[in-house]
Amino acid sequence: WQVEPGQRWCVIGRNAAGKSTLLRALAGIGEPGVAQRGVVHWQGRPQHQWSALDAAALRAFMPQQVVDRFPITVMRLLELSVVQPRHDVRAVLAALGIEALAQRPVLELSGGERQRVALAQTVLQGAPLLLLDEPMAFQDPAHQALLVRWLSSSLPGACALVISAHDINWIARVATHVLALLPDGSCEQGCVEAMLDARLLERVYGCAWRAVGGVWVAA
Repeated sequence: WQVEPGQRWCVIGRNAAGKSTLLRALAGIGEPGVAQRGVVHWQGRPQHQWSALDAAALRAFMPQQVVDRFPITVMRLLELSVVQPRHDVRAVLAALGIEALAQRPVLELSGGERQRVALAQTVLQGAPLLLLDEPMAFQDPAHQALLVRWLSSSLPGACALVISAHDINWIARVATHVLALLPDGSCEQGCVEAMLDARLLERVYGCAWRAVGGVWVAA
């Protein structure tokens, strides 16, 4: 499996299929107690050959849930997240609808607010490879639509995204490619138009699917 600059891959699969484990392996973090088979290469070099600083300049990882321990402000947290200054901090705040949170302590944020701040942290790191673990999980419909527009049109063309997600209709709007993790441990991959197929989705999720007026519905 290979990810190229400019591609937006969505990883789909049932709960516990290994989506988060895969993203952590791609980030070079790994899961406690989980043995890794195979090799991850970043830009042609095995992952383990990269120093921590060089890795931070190449890939950024957003987990499903962030655990904060210190009451620093959102702005200070974002300033500390910058590895390569490729983006304007205030422009990213505005684009994600969190500019009003800049002076709020991170410990006081709601789940959806903290998740958008985590996305801002990931982007402001300045890495060309973004690994996002269910960035839509706590977002209301308005912010889901905002993130669709932003992820699909506002990031530099040299960036590559790998995103785990469950909402097939959201995936249809954001992804260029899909990696499907199947229950038997195998996988399928391809462009989004070919992968969003009722028969494949049934293999992935174990339930029937149909398209109604351009919207995917699980039966």
